[in-house]
Amino acid sequence: MTRNGTFCFCADGFEVGEDGTSCRDHDECAMYGACSQTCTNTYGSYRCSCSEGYILQPDGISCKAKQDPGDSRPMLLIGGSDRIIITHLNGTGLQPLRSLSANGTLALDFQHNQESVCWVLSTESSGQLRCAETRNLRGFTQERQIRTQQSLQHVEHMAIDWLTGNFYFVDTTNDKIFVCNQGGDTCVTIIQLDLLNPKGIALDPLMG
Repeated sequence: MTRNGTFCFCADGFEVGEDGTSCRDHDECAMYGACSQTCTNTYGSYRCSCSEGYILQPDGISCKAKQDPGDSRPMLLIGGSDRIIITHLNGTGLQPLRSLSANGTLALDFQHNQESVCWVLSTESSGQLRCAETRNLRGFTQERQIRTQQSLQHVEHMAIDWLTGNFYFVDTTNDKIFVCNQGGDTCVTIIQLDLLNPKGIALDPLMG
């Protein structure tokens, strides 16, 4: 009761309906950030869960990658204009993996199921896609060049689809995103409208 009449409210997990008097379930999953990965709405509440390979943390919201005792420590690959380096997540153990012969924009990604690193070195006159195996991230072996149907001259970022092996590229000069198959002989532009100076791309292999 209030001075001007009655006011209805609901218990936690519910919200007042359109009639102003009844209560209905509130979908917490519709709110961004309710869970770090997967959110399942329940009647009056919700539940967070994690993708395969991750463990739900004590806060019931965030997920952390599983790490078995025999697993190697996570590492960070960094692409510079003249080299590719590797370091532990805390910044220690910084060491170069490969020096590059030309300065330019370097985009790279790691393909974990093949334990390989692929990178694009884009300069004012050309762009080149190369891949190399890296066992335990201790160096490159069997390095090879992949010639693509489309020019990589203006590529600033790339990502690899772990399931198909397709390469996705961001062309900042032509404002487009295009994809090439593993061999590079088939390339298709997938987004070119309403893009303004795109800078990065990320893939969700589970969603395709």
